[in-house]
Amino acid sequence: MRTRIDLLRWPLIGPFLRWRYSRFVLQLPLLVLAALAIYDGFVGRQLAPKNLSTVSVWLHYRGLLVLAIAVAGNLFCSACPLMLTRGLTERLRRFVPQFTWPMALRNKYLVIAITLVYLFAYEYFDLWASPWLTAWLMVGYFGAALLVDAFFPAGTFCKYVCPLGNFNFTLSTVSPTQISVRDRQVCLDCEGHYCVNGRVDTPEGPRPLAFHAQAEGERYPGCETQLYAPQIESNFDCTLCFNCVRACPYDNVSWEVRSPAREWTGVRYRADYVWLGVLLFFAGFMNAFAMIPAYYTLAERASELLHTRNEALLLGLAFVVWVGLGLGLTAAVARWASRLAGMAEGGFAAVRRWGPAFFPLAFAMWAGHYAYHFLTGWASIVPVTQQALGNLGLPVGEPNWQLAALVPENLLYPLQVFILYLGLMGSAYAAFARARKAGRWTAALPVFLYITVLVVLTLWVLAQPMEMRGTLLDPGSQPGGLK
Repeated sequence: MRTRIDLLRWPLIGPFLRWRYSRFVLQLPLLVLAALAIYDGFVGRQLAPKNLSTVSVWLHYRGLLVLAIAVAGNLFCSACPLMLTRGLTERLRRFVPQFTWPMALRNKYLVIAITLVYLFAYEYFDLWASPWLTAWLMVGYFGAALLVDAFFPAGTFCKYVCPLGNFNFTLSTVSPTQISVRDRQVCLDCEGHYCVNGRVDTPEGPRPLAFHAQAEGERYPGCETQLYAPQIESNFDCTLCFNCVRACPYDNVSWEVRSPAREWTGVRYRADYVWLGVLLFFAGFMNAFAMIPAYYTLAERASELLHTRNEALLLGLAFVVWVGLGLGLTAAVARWASRLAGMAEGGFAAVRRWGPAFFPLAFAMWAGHYAYHFLTGWASIVPVTQQALGNLGLPVGEPNWQLAALVPENLLYPLQVFILYLGLMGSAYAAFARARKAGRWTAALPVFLYITVLVVLTLWVLAQPMEMRGTLLDPGSQPGGLK
Protein backbone atom coordinates (compact mmCIF):
# COMPACT_ATOMS: atom_id res chain seq x y z
CA MET A 1 0.00 0.00 0.00
CA ARG A 2 1.47 3.34 -1.07
CA THR A 3 2.17 6.02 1.52
CA ARG A 4 -0.05 9.07 1.17
CA ILE A 5 1.01 12.59 2.03
CA ASP A 6 -2.03 14.63 3.01
CA LEU A 7 -1.27 18.36 3.10
CA LEU A 8 -4.39 18.93 5.22
CA ARG A 9 -2.61 17.07 8.04
CA TRP A 10 0.24 19.58 8.03
CA PRO A 11 0.38 22.31 10.70
CA LEU A 12 -0.91 25.74 9.65
CA ILE A 13 -1.95 24.59 6.14
CA GLY A 14 -4.65 22.17 7.29
CA PRO A 15 -6.29 24.37 9.94
CA PHE A 16 -6.20 27.39 7.61
CA LEU A 17 -7.85 25.59 4.68
CA ARG A 18 -10.53 24.11 6.96
CA TRP A 19 -11.37 27.58 8.24
CA ARG A 20 -14.58 28.73 6.55
CA TYR A 21 -13.11 32.15 5.66
CA SER A 22 -9.81 30.90 4.27
CA ARG A 23 -10.86 31.32 0.65
CA PHE A 24 -12.02 34.88 1.30
CA VAL A 25 -8.63 35.67 2.82
CA LEU A 26 -6.96 34.40 -0.37
CA GLN A 27 -9.41 36.20 -2.66
CA LEU A 28 -9.36 39.59 -0.99
CA PRO A 29 -5.78 40.60 -1.97
CA LEU A 30 -6.43 39.60 -5.60
CA LEU A 31 -9.70 41.56 -5.57
CA VAL A 32 -7.89 44.67 -4.32
CA LEU A 33 -5.18 44.19 -6.95
CA ALA A 34 -7.80 43.67 -9.68
CA ALA A 35 -9.68 46.83 -8.63
CA LEU A 36 -6.45 48.85 -8.61
CA ALA A 37 -5.44 47.39 -12.00
CA ILE A 38 -8.83 48.27 -13.51
CA TYR A 39 -8.56 51.80 -12.14
CA ASP A 40 -5.04 52.22 -13.51
CA GLY A 41 -6.10 50.75 -16.84
CA PHE A 42 -8.82 53.36 -17.24
CA VAL A 43 -7.16 56.49 -15.82
CA GLY A 44 -3.43 55.70 -15.70
CA ARG A 45 -0.74 56.15 -18.35
CA GLN A 46 -1.71 54.28 -21.50
CA LEU A 47 1.77 52.79 -21.87
CA ALA A 48 1.67 49.02 -21.34
CA PRO A 49 5.03 48.57 -19.56
CA LYS A 50 4.12 51.37 -17.12
CA ASN A 51 0.55 50.46 -16.32
CA LEU A 52 -0.53 48.06 -13.57
CA SER A 53 -3.37 46.69 -15.68
CA THR A 54 -1.21 45.26 -18.47
CA VAL A 55 1.82 44.39 -16.33
CA SER A 56 -0.15 42.49 -13.68
CA VAL A 57 -2.37 40.63 -16.17
CA TRP A 58 -0.05 39.82 -19.07
CA LEU A 59 3.22 39.39 -17.17
CA HIS A 60 2.74 38.51 -13.53
CA TYR A 61 -0.59 36.70 -13.45
CA ARG A 62 0.38 34.34 -16.27
CA GLY A 63 3.89 33.69 -15.00
CA LEU A 64 2.84 33.04 -11.41
CA LEU A 65 -0.07 30.91 -12.64
CA VAL A 66 2.12 28.24 -14.24
CA LEU A 67 4.54 28.35 -11.31
CA ALA A 68 1.72 27.75 -8.82
CA ILE A 69 0.29 24.90 -10.89
CA ALA A 70 3.68 23.21 -11.16
CA VAL A 71 4.46 23.56 -7.45
CA ALA A 72 1.11 23.07 -5.71
CA GLY A 73 -1.96 23.06 -7.95
CA ASN A 74 -4.76 25.26 -9.20
CA LEU A 75 -4.24 27.96 -6.57
CA PHE A 76 -5.42 30.82 -8.79
CA CYS A 77 -8.89 29.33 -9.17
CA SER A 78 -8.81 28.74 -5.43
CA ALA A 79 -8.17 32.46 -4.87
CA CYS A 80 -10.19 33.71 -7.85
CA PRO A 81 -11.72 37.12 -6.95
CA LEU A 82 -14.48 36.61 -9.53
CA MET A 83 -16.19 34.25 -7.12
CA LEU A 84 -16.67 37.09 -4.64
CA THR A 85 -19.60 38.05 -6.89
CA ARG A 86 -21.44 35.01 -5.48
CA GLY A 87 -22.94 37.07 -2.67
CA LEU A 88 -24.44 39.48 -5.18
CA THR A 89 -25.68 36.66 -7.40
CA GLU A 90 -27.56 35.18 -4.44
CA ARG A 91 -29.46 38.45 -4.13
CA LEU A 92 -30.03 38.73 -7.88
CA ARG A 93 -31.54 35.25 -7.99
CA ARG A 94 -34.53 36.55 -6.06
CA PHE A 95 -35.44 38.80 -8.98
CA VAL A 96 -34.39 36.89 -12.11
CA PRO A 97 -35.64 33.58 -13.57
CA GLN A 98 -33.55 30.48 -12.88
CA PHE A 99 -32.45 28.12 -15.63
CA THR A 100 -30.60 24.83 -15.87
CA TRP A 101 -27.53 24.77 -18.08
CA PRO A 102 -28.47 23.09 -21.41
CA MET A 103 -27.39 19.46 -21.72
CA ALA A 104 -25.90 20.17 -25.16
CA LEU A 105 -23.46 22.64 -23.54
CA ARG A 106 -22.39 20.48 -20.60
CA ASN A 107 -18.98 19.89 -22.14
CA LYS A 108 -15.86 21.83 -23.10
CA TYR A 109 -16.76 22.67 -26.70
CA LEU A 110 -18.18 26.09 -25.82
CA VAL A 111 -15.02 26.80 -23.81
CA ILE A 112 -12.90 25.71 -26.78
CA ALA A 113 -14.75 28.19 -29.01
CA ILE A 114 -14.45 31.00 -26.43
CA THR A 115 -10.74 30.24 -25.98
CA LEU A 116 -10.13 30.56 -29.72
CA VAL A 117 -12.03 33.86 -29.84
CA TYR A 118 -10.10 35.09 -26.80
CA LEU A 119 -6.69 34.23 -28.32
CA PHE A 120 -7.69 35.78 -31.63
CA ALA A 121 -8.79 38.97 -29.87
CA TYR A 122 -5.54 39.01 -27.87
CA GLU A 123 -3.53 39.16 -31.09
CA TYR A 124 -5.88 41.24 -33.23
CA PHE A 125 -6.57 43.98 -30.67
CA ASP A 126 -3.05 43.85 -29.15
CA LEU A 127 -4.58 43.46 -25.70
CA TRP A 128 -1.12 43.15 -24.16
CA ALA A 129 -0.36 46.70 -25.37
CA SER A 130 -3.61 48.38 -24.26
CA PRO A 131 -4.21 49.10 -20.57
CA TRP A 132 -7.68 50.46 -21.44
CA LEU A 133 -8.77 47.29 -23.26
CA THR A 134 -7.23 45.10 -20.57
CA ALA A 135 -9.25 46.95 -17.93
CA TRP A 136 -12.42 46.42 -19.95
CA LEU A 137 -11.57 42.73 -20.29
CA MET A 138 -11.33 42.45 -16.51
CA VAL A 139 -14.63 44.26 -16.05
CA GLY A 140 -16.19 41.95 -18.64
CA TYR A 141 -14.96 38.91 -16.73
CA PHE A 142 -16.51 40.10 -13.48
CA GLY A 143 -19.76 40.92 -15.28
CA ALA A 144 -19.91 37.56 -17.08
CA ALA A 145 -19.31 35.64 -13.84
CA LEU A 146 -22.03 37.66 -12.11
CA LEU A 147 -24.63 37.18 -14.85
CA VAL A 148 -24.01 33.50 -15.63
CA ASP A 149 -24.12 32.47 -11.98
CA ALA A 150 -27.20 34.65 -11.39
CA PHE A 151 -29.28 32.86 -14.03
CA PHE A 152 -27.69 29.40 -13.71
CA PRO A 153 -26.52 27.22 -10.80
CA ALA A 154 -23.36 28.27 -8.97
CA GLY A 155 -20.24 26.89 -10.63
CA THR A 156 -21.68 27.02 -14.15
CA PHE A 157 -19.37 29.85 -15.17
CA CYS A 158 -16.27 28.09 -13.83
CA LYS A 159 -17.03 24.72 -15.39
CA TYR A 160 -18.59 25.54 -18.75
CA VAL A 161 -17.79 29.16 -19.67
CA CYS A 162 -14.57 30.56 -18.17
CA PRO A 163 -11.62 30.09 -20.57
CA LEU A 164 -9.03 30.97 -17.92
CA GLY A 165 -10.49 28.52 -15.44
CA ASN A 166 -10.52 25.73 -18.00
CA PHE A 167 -6.98 26.67 -19.02
CA ASN A 168 -6.07 26.14 -15.36
CA PHE A 169 -7.99 22.84 -15.21
CA THR A 170 -6.08 21.49 -18.21
CA LEU A 171 -2.64 22.56 -17.06
CA SER A 172 -3.38 21.28 -13.55
CA THR A 173 -3.13 17.75 -14.91
CA VAL A 174 0.63 18.18 -14.24
CA SER A 175 0.10 19.36 -10.65
CA PRO A 176 1.63 17.33 -7.81
CA THR A 177 -1.55 17.48 -5.69
CA GLN A 178 -5.17 16.33 -5.98
CA ILE A 179 -8.31 16.21 -3.86
CA SER A 180 -8.94 12.66 -2.62
CA VAL A 181 -10.46 10.81 0.36
CA ARG A 182 -8.81 9.01 3.24
CA ASP A 183 -11.23 6.11 3.64
CA ARG A 184 -13.58 5.14 0.82
CA GLN A 185 -15.74 3.10 3.16
CA VAL A 186 -16.67 6.28 5.01
CA CYS A 187 -17.92 7.71 1.72
CA LEU A 188 -19.88 4.52 0.94
CA ASP A 189 -21.59 4.77 4.32
CA CYS A 190 -22.30 8.51 3.94
CA GLU A 191 -25.93 9.15 3.00
CA GLY A 192 -25.69 12.93 2.65
CA HIS A 193 -22.83 13.11 0.11
CA TYR A 194 -21.97 16.37 1.83
CA CYS A 195 -18.83 16.98 -0.25
CA VAL A 196 -21.01 17.67 -3.28
CA ASN A 197 -24.35 18.60 -1.66
CA GLY A 198 -23.00 20.84 1.07
CA ARG A 199 -23.90 20.69 4.75
CA VAL A 200 -26.11 22.55 7.18
CA ASP A 201 -25.65 21.80 10.88
CA THR A 202 -29.15 21.58 12.35
CA PRO A 203 -30.03 20.77 15.99
CA GLU A 204 -30.88 17.25 14.77
CA GLY A 205 -27.45 16.85 13.17
CA PRO A 206 -25.88 17.53 9.75
CA ARG A 207 -28.19 17.68 6.74
CA PRO A 208 -27.39 18.00 3.01
CA LEU A 209 -27.60 21.71 2.22
CA ALA A 210 -28.86 21.03 -1.31
CA PHE A 211 -32.04 19.47 0.10
CA HIS A 212 -32.43 21.54 3.27
CA ALA A 213 -31.71 25.05 2.00
CA GLN A 214 -34.26 26.59 4.38
CA ALA A 215 -32.97 24.84 7.49
CA GLU A 216 -31.47 26.93 10.28
CA GLY A 217 -27.86 26.29 11.19
CA GLU A 218 -24.24 26.74 10.16
CA ARG A 219 -23.90 26.34 6.39
CA TYR A 220 -21.03 24.84 4.39
CA PRO A 221 -21.49 24.81 0.60
CA GLY A 222 -20.43 21.75 -1.36
CA CYS A 223 -18.37 21.41 -4.52
CA GLU A 224 -19.19 24.26 -6.88
CA THR A 225 -18.51 22.13 -9.96
CA GLN A 226 -20.38 19.07 -8.67
CA LEU A 227 -17.43 16.73 -8.17
CA TYR A 228 -17.96 13.76 -5.83
CA ALA A 229 -14.76 13.48 -3.78
CA PRO A 230 -14.27 9.65 -3.79
CA GLN A 231 -14.68 9.57 -7.58
CA ILE A 232 -12.13 12.30 -8.37
CA GLU A 233 -9.36 10.92 -10.59
CA SER A 234 -8.24 14.13 -12.24
CA ASN A 235 -7.76 17.82 -11.50
CA PHE A 236 -10.12 18.69 -14.36
CA ASP A 237 -13.01 20.87 -13.12
CA CYS A 238 -11.52 21.17 -9.63
CA THR A 239 -11.22 24.82 -8.58
CA LEU A 240 -9.43 23.78 -5.39
CA CYS A 241 -12.01 25.75 -3.39
CA PHE A 242 -11.82 23.19 -0.53
CA ASN A 243 -15.58 23.38 -0.05
CA CYS A 244 -15.60 19.58 0.05
CA VAL A 245 -13.08 19.64 2.91
CA ARG A 246 -15.18 22.00 5.02
CA ALA A 247 -18.51 20.34 4.14
CA CYS A 248 -17.50 16.79 5.09
CA PRO A 249 -18.61 16.18 8.70
CA TYR A 250 -16.28 13.17 8.96
CA ASP A 251 -13.04 14.99 8.05
CA ASN A 252 -12.53 12.37 5.36
CA VAL A 253 -11.47 14.57 2.42
CA SER A 254 -7.74 14.94 1.79
CA TRP A 255 -5.48 17.12 -0.33
CA GLU A 256 -3.05 14.49 -1.44
CA VAL A 257 0.44 14.70 -2.90
CA ARG A 258 0.51 12.48 -5.98
CA SER A 259 2.49 11.72 -9.10
CA PRO A 260 0.86 13.52 -12.04
CA ALA A 261 1.83 10.53 -14.17
CA ARG A 262 -1.07 8.68 -12.50
CA GLU A 263 -3.40 11.06 -14.26
CA TRP A 264 -1.70 11.09 -17.68
CA THR A 265 -1.52 7.31 -17.84
CA GLY A 266 -4.52 6.04 -15.91
CA VAL A 267 -7.44 8.37 -16.59
CA ARG A 268 -9.71 7.86 -19.60
CA TYR A 269 -10.85 11.39 -20.29
CA ARG A 270 -13.90 12.44 -22.24
CA ALA A 271 -13.13 13.53 -25.79
CA ASP A 272 -13.92 17.20 -25.11
CA TYR A 273 -11.37 17.30 -22.26
CA VAL A 274 -8.69 15.89 -24.53
CA TRP A 275 -9.51 18.21 -27.42
CA LEU A 276 -9.17 21.15 -25.04
CA GLY A 277 -5.71 20.00 -24.01
CA VAL A 278 -4.60 19.46 -27.62
CA LEU A 279 -6.05 22.83 -28.62
CA LEU A 280 -4.11 24.61 -25.88
CA PHE A 281 -0.82 23.26 -27.22
CA PHE A 282 -1.44 24.39 -30.78
CA ALA A 283 -3.01 27.68 -29.72
CA GLY A 284 0.01 28.30 -27.49
CA PHE A 285 2.32 27.59 -30.38
CA MET A 286 0.35 30.02 -32.56
CA ASN A 287 0.47 32.65 -29.84
CA ALA A 288 4.28 32.45 -29.81
CA PHE A 289 4.65 32.07 -33.60
CA ALA A 290 2.62 35.26 -34.18
CA MET A 291 5.45 37.20 -32.49
CA ILE A 292 8.35 36.21 -34.76
CA PRO A 293 9.44 37.57 -38.18
CA ALA A 294 8.48 34.32 -39.96
CA TYR A 295 4.82 34.98 -39.16
CA TYR A 296 4.92 38.45 -40.67
CA THR A 297 6.64 37.07 -43.77
CA LEU A 298 3.94 34.46 -44.21
CA ALA A 299 1.26 37.07 -43.57
CA GLU A 300 2.70 39.25 -46.33
CA ARG A 301 2.71 36.35 -48.76
CA ALA A 302 -0.85 35.43 -47.85
CA SER A 303 -1.85 39.05 -48.30
CA GLU A 304 -0.39 39.12 -51.81
CA LEU A 305 -1.97 35.78 -52.69
CA LEU A 306 -5.43 36.72 -51.43
CA HIS A 307 -5.19 40.36 -52.55
CA THR A 308 -6.23 41.68 -49.17
CA ARG A 309 -4.69 43.72 -46.36
CA ASN A 310 -7.45 42.82 -43.92
CA GLU A 311 -5.56 41.91 -40.75
CA ALA A 312 -8.53 40.17 -39.13
CA LEU A 313 -8.98 37.93 -42.17
CA LEU A 314 -5.29 37.05 -42.38
CA LEU A 315 -4.95 36.40 -38.64
CA GLY A 316 -8.17 34.37 -38.58
CA LEU A 317 -6.96 32.34 -41.54
CA ALA A 318 -3.66 31.64 -39.75
CA PHE A 319 -5.51 30.45 -36.65
CA VAL A 320 -7.91 28.26 -38.61
CA VAL A 321 -5.18 26.69 -40.75
CA TRP A 322 -2.70 26.02 -37.94
CA VAL A 323 -5.14 24.92 -35.24
CA GLY A 324 -7.23 22.94 -37.73
CA LEU A 325 -4.11 21.26 -39.12
CA GLY A 326 -2.89 20.48 -35.61
CA LEU A 327 -6.17 18.92 -34.49
CA GLY A 328 -6.48 16.96 -37.73
CA LEU A 329 -2.92 15.61 -37.55
CA THR A 330 -3.41 14.69 -33.91
CA ALA A 331 -6.51 12.67 -34.75
CA ALA A 332 -4.68 10.95 -37.63
CA VAL A 333 -1.65 10.07 -35.49
CA ALA A 334 -3.92 8.77 -32.70
CA ARG A 335 -5.78 6.50 -35.14
CA TRP A 336 -2.44 5.25 -36.50
CA ALA A 337 -1.28 4.42 -32.97
CA SER A 338 -4.53 2.59 -32.22
CA ARG A 339 -4.20 0.52 -35.38
CA LEU A 340 -0.67 -0.48 -34.39
CA ALA A 341 -2.16 -1.62 -31.09
CA GLY A 342 -4.67 -3.74 -32.99
CA MET A 343 -7.66 -1.52 -32.26
CA ALA A 344 -10.09 -0.33 -34.91
CA GLU A 345 -10.96 2.91 -33.15
CA GLY A 346 -12.57 5.98 -34.67
CA GLY A 347 -11.06 9.44 -34.39
CA PHE A 348 -12.72 10.44 -31.11
CA ALA A 349 -12.00 7.12 -29.37
CA ALA A 350 -8.37 7.17 -30.52
CA VAL A 351 -7.91 10.76 -29.37
CA ARG A 352 -9.33 9.83 -25.98
CA ARG A 353 -6.76 7.05 -25.70
CA TRP A 354 -3.64 8.91 -26.87
CA GLY A 355 -4.51 12.60 -26.53
CA PRO A 356 -3.67 12.85 -22.80
CA ALA A 357 -0.02 12.47 -23.78
CA PHE A 358 -0.30 16.10 -24.93
CA PHE A 359 -1.06 17.45 -21.46
CA PRO A 360 2.57 17.60 -20.20
CA LEU A 361 3.65 19.13 -23.50
CA ALA A 362 0.84 21.71 -23.43
CA PHE A 363 1.92 22.75 -19.95
CA ALA A 364 5.55 22.99 -21.04
CA MET A 365 4.60 25.15 -24.04
CA TRP A 366 2.80 27.71 -21.92
CA ALA A 367 5.26 27.48 -19.02
CA GLY A 368 8.22 28.20 -21.31
CA HIS A 369 6.37 31.05 -22.99
CA TYR A 370 5.16 32.68 -19.80
CA ALA A 371 8.43 32.12 -17.94
CA TYR A 372 10.29 34.32 -20.38
CA HIS A 373 7.78 37.15 -20.26
CA PHE A 374 7.57 36.97 -16.47
CA LEU A 375 11.31 36.91 -15.92
CA THR A 376 11.95 39.77 -18.34
CA GLY A 377 9.60 42.02 -16.39
CA TRP A 378 9.12 40.49 -12.94
CA ALA A 379 10.46 43.50 -11.03
CA SER A 380 8.27 45.99 -12.92
CA ILE A 381 5.34 45.18 -10.60
CA VAL A 382 6.98 47.42 -7.96
CA PRO A 383 7.13 50.72 -9.89
CA VAL A 384 3.78 50.21 -11.66
CA THR A 385 2.07 49.54 -8.32
CA GLN A 386 3.76 52.60 -6.83
CA GLN A 387 2.52 54.67 -9.74
CA ALA A 388 -1.06 53.35 -9.48
CA LEU A 389 -1.15 54.02 -5.73
CA GLY A 390 0.37 57.45 -6.31
CA ASN A 391 -2.48 58.25 -8.70
CA LEU A 392 -4.81 57.65 -5.73
CA GLY A 393 -2.88 60.24 -3.74
CA LEU A 394 -1.07 57.78 -1.47
CA PRO A 395 2.53 58.64 -0.41
CA VAL A 396 4.43 55.69 -1.89
CA GLY A 397 7.57 57.38 -3.17
CA GLU A 398 8.99 57.83 -6.65
CA PRO A 399 8.79 54.71 -8.89
CA ASN A 400 12.16 53.19 -9.78
CA TRP A 401 11.73 52.12 -13.41
CA GLN A 402 15.23 50.60 -13.51
CA LEU A 403 13.80 47.62 -11.63
CA ALA A 404 12.08 46.50 -14.81
CA ALA A 405 15.41 45.73 -16.48
CA LEU A 406 16.69 43.16 -13.95
CA VAL A 407 16.84 40.27 -16.44
CA PRO A 408 19.13 37.20 -16.33
CA GLU A 409 19.09 37.17 -20.14
CA ASN A 410 21.66 34.43 -20.70
CA LEU A 411 19.64 31.92 -18.62
CA LEU A 412 16.23 32.37 -20.20
CA TYR A 413 16.46 30.38 -23.42
CA PRO A 414 18.22 27.43 -21.71
CA LEU A 415 15.43 27.51 -19.13
CA GLN A 416 12.84 27.28 -21.90
CA VAL A 417 14.70 24.38 -23.49
CA PHE A 418 14.81 22.59 -20.14
CA ILE A 419 11.05 23.08 -19.62
CA LEU A 420 10.25 21.80 -23.12
CA TYR A 421 12.44 18.73 -22.60
CA LEU A 422 10.64 17.98 -19.35
CA GLY A 423 7.35 18.28 -21.21
CA LEU A 424 8.62 15.95 -23.93
CA MET A 425 9.71 13.36 -21.37
CA GLY A 426 6.37 13.54 -19.58
CA SER A 427 4.44 13.18 -22.84
CA ALA A 428 6.63 10.32 -24.02
CA TYR A 429 6.15 8.52 -20.71
CA ALA A 430 2.39 8.94 -20.96
CA ALA A 431 2.30 7.67 -24.55
CA PHE A 432 4.38 4.55 -23.87
CA ALA A 433 2.52 3.79 -20.62
CA ARG A 434 -0.79 3.90 -22.48
CA ALA A 435 0.69 1.73 -25.24
CA ARG A 436 1.84 -0.81 -22.66
CA LYS A 437 -1.68 -0.97 -21.25
CA ALA A 438 -2.97 -1.52 -24.78
CA GLY A 439 -0.64 -4.55 -25.03
CA ARG A 440 1.86 -3.26 -27.60
CA TRP A 441 4.48 -0.67 -26.66
CA THR A 442 5.40 0.00 -30.31
CA ALA A 443 1.95 1.57 -30.77
CA ALA A 444 3.30 4.69 -29.04
CA LEU A 445 5.97 5.30 -31.70
CA PRO A 446 3.78 7.47 -33.99
CA VAL A 447 2.76 9.61 -31.01
CA PHE A 448 6.36 9.89 -29.79
CA LEU A 449 7.68 10.90 -33.22
CA TYR A 450 4.85 13.40 -33.62
CA ILE A 451 5.40 15.15 -30.30
CA THR A 452 9.17 15.16 -30.90
CA VAL A 453 8.68 17.03 -34.18
CA LEU A 454 6.38 19.48 -32.41
CA VAL A 455 8.99 20.09 -29.69
CA VAL A 456 11.66 20.76 -32.32
CA LEU A 457 9.35 23.28 -34.04
CA THR A 458 8.60 24.90 -30.70
CA LEU A 459 12.29 25.22 -29.82
CA TRP A 460 12.89 26.83 -33.20
CA VAL A 461 10.14 29.37 -32.53
CA LEU A 462 11.46 30.11 -29.05
CA ALA A 463 14.92 30.76 -30.47
CA GLN A 464 13.69 33.51 -32.81
CA PRO A 465 13.80 37.25 -32.09
CA MET A 466 10.32 38.26 -30.90
CA GLU A 467 8.35 41.29 -29.89
CA MET A 468 9.11 42.48 -26.37
CA ARG A 469 5.53 42.57 -25.14
CA GLY A 470 4.75 44.42 -21.95
CA THR A 471 8.34 45.06 -20.80
CA LEU A 472 10.62 48.08 -20.79
CA LEU A 473 13.37 46.23 -22.68
CA ASP A 474 14.40 47.52 -26.08
CA PRO A 475 13.27 44.99 -28.76
CA GLY A 476 16.20 45.88 -30.97
CA SER A 477 18.72 45.05 -28.28
CA GLN A 478 17.42 41.57 -27.47
CA PRO A 479 18.16 39.11 -30.29
CA GLY A 480 17.17 35.52 -29.64
CA GLY A 481 14.97 33.95 -27.05
CA LEU A 482 11.24 34.31 -26.57
CA LYS A 483 10.37 37.98 -26.37
